[in-house]
Amino acid sequence: MIAAPSQKVSTIEKHYKAWSEASLPKLSDSKQTAYRIAYDKIPKALKCRPMNEITIENLQAIIDGMTYYPARDIKTLLSHLYKRSCAQGEVPANLSQYMELPDLEEADQIPFTMDEVNKLWESYVGGDKFAGYILLMIYSGMMPGELLKCRREWIDFEKQVIIGGGIKTKKRKATPIVLADCIVPVLADICGKEKIIHINKDRFYEQYYAALERAGVRALRPYSCRHTTATALAEKIPPAILKEVMRHTKFSTTQRYIHPDFEQTLSAVNKM
Repeated sequence: MIAAPSQKVSTIEKHYKAWSEASLPKLSDSKQTAYRIAYDKIPKALKCRPMNEITIENLQAIIDGMTYYPARDIKTLLSHLYKRSCAQGEVPANLSQYMELPDLEEADQIPFTMDEVNKLWESYVGGDKFAGYILLMIYSGMMPGELLKCRREWIDFEKQVIIGGGIKTKKRKATPIVLADCIVPVLADICGKEKIIHINKDRFYEQYYAALERAGVRALRPYSCRHTTATALAEKIPPAILKEVMRHTKFSTTQRYIHPDFEQTLSAVNKM
């Protein structure tokens, strides 16, 4: 009797290659970037190990010490790869489901302080052009994906709006991005000939954190720019207008972006 040939179990690396060619291109640009970054954070030795030899402890060790969002992206990516491996009969279960994510810390959502915003202005005025892109996101509520997508022809400098630059939701796509007086000359200075910025996402994130470091500002996520917009405006304009600035359908969504500090809270109760 001839023995059946033993099945060679694929690795994370091999499954990722197949998945990235077949499924990754179907996802949004932001998701594609997030999963590529997540894959790069998996140790090379683990990528090359047969998946039936990987333990839950091995997987947990990848994300231990990370903050919530990077850990979540790695877990989700591995889940996609484990599903492929399960379907091929290589492993009995999707072990990624047992990875325990860290708590979602408030630090992942906090805004920049006004002192930090001033430091970014100083950095921009001092010649750091990339600080201008960060200020644009802070003063307009733009998301990184919107900044990278936006074409110069969509900008009406006279009316101080960007038409058609929204992404993700129907509301954001339909609502113009409003430009503050102070940010219009900055945008005119940093805007490229065809797009606001000609750079890929990986390079953008690299330059973003480098610019924060040069300015002496905390390494907060790009989405903190949008949280800064809402927090700074919350005491100055009515909720209905703030909702439109943020391009949200419901004010309850906008409220998640508002982070009053103690002084603002004290001021509010003193006005009662």
